[in-house]
Amino acid sequence: MRRMNRFLSLTTALLFFWLGVRGQAAEYRARILPVKQSGYYRILLPPAVVGRLNADKTDIRIYDGKNQEIPYLLTQEQPGQKTQFKDYELVTRITSKTSTKLVLRNATKSPINSLGLLIKNTNIRKKARLSGSNDAKTWYGIEDDYLLEPVASSQTTSEAKILDFPLSDYEYYQLEINDSLSAPLNILKAGYYETIPEAGTYSEIPGLSFTQIDSSDHRSYVHIRFQTPARPDKLTLAIQAPSQYRRSAELVQRRIRTGRRGRKRIVFETLRAFELNSQDSLHTVYLPALQTEDLYVLIDNQNNIPLTIGSLKAQQLTTYLLAELKPGGSYHLSFASPGVGAPAYDLVYFKNKIPDKLPIIQVTNVGPVLEAQMITHSFFSENRWLIWVAIGLVLILLSYFSYQMVTDMKNR
Repeated sequence: MRRMNRFLSLTTALLFFWLGVRGQAAEYRARILPVKQSGYYRILLPPAVVGRLNADKTDIRIYDGKNQEIPYLLTQEQPGQKTQFKDYELVTRITSKTSTKLVLRNATKSPINSLGLLIKNTNIRKKARLSGSNDAKTWYGIEDDYLLEPVASSQTTSEAKILDFPLSDYEYYQLEINDSLSAPLNILKAGYYETIPEAGTYSEIPGLSFTQIDSSDHRSYVHIRFQTPARPDKLTLAIQAPSQYRRSAELVQRRIRTGRRGRKRIVFETLRAFELNSQDSLHTVYLPALQTEDLYVLIDNQNNIPLTIGSLKAQQLTTYLLAELKPGGSYHLSFASPGVGAPAYDLVYFKNKIPDKLPIIQVTNVGPVLEAQMITHSFFSENRWLIWVAIGLVLILLSYFSYQMVTDMKNR
């Protein structure tokens, strides 16, 4: 009996060891097209790859022809904002022994409540006042008691100074700086900061199809299907008919829930609520980060005729891996492994040294890893003979303990 227990313990240990190796094996693989020059590249991840990654997109690795892991940085072209400094037209600049006068033109007469000055580093305090005019002749006071504090940057030789004031829409602004006690300031630019939204960059998810069922409950059920698991970030609908409409709609996922008595029922979980209005030619819905193979759009028609959807498109945020590749090498992606955690690369500390504009390289041959390939990145990849030794030992042990059990039964 003790021998039998030892055998079971050994078999269990071997089983867990094998499962550990299998648990870390990648489920899918894709080939990276070869490069012609050494350097950093942006490896574009198609929807067939991104759709199979985990929520944090950390279960992906790059390997070279020798199965050595290649460090990378994952980037997505997310929507955001950027701030730009825009110059006002400098109409006149008059410097005397007692003051500096700047006359600026706000050509669009857009309402503003601040003025930006780019000033050479200084340790001098100045007093100033601001006035406005519609014709650059008659001036009206806006602010009479500015105190321009010293500006000094440790990174650059100039620094921006923002002057706030009540919202105004004059075409001309005059800034008068008191220079009676010290030399004038070196003002390089005068203008304003403008925040510009960036829409982000998206890639279309191919192979999408949809069907529409107009139910007797005055609702339309639009079933959206993807060829492979996908992570859509944006959905765009175009309505073909009627010409005038305004409907409430929901983007939902179909769920099956089990009740107390084991009864299963279908429920729709709302992801986004939105409105379809004929004032817009295209209707865009932004999705939360989710992995799915299908979605539903529920449209409340009330007593109106159902809408006819002309087209429907799903897109994901454009996703890249930034990595250093060499010509003549064979590189591939391994991804969608449930047992792999987030990678830790030194490259993250040097991302500021990577150029902003990098060439883009594509991937191809996206597909599942064959059973024979699923151990290529394990300890057995270079020691395949160990597999056969282990199998042989298991067979010998099975035969031996089987013989012992039969012998013990006969003796009893």
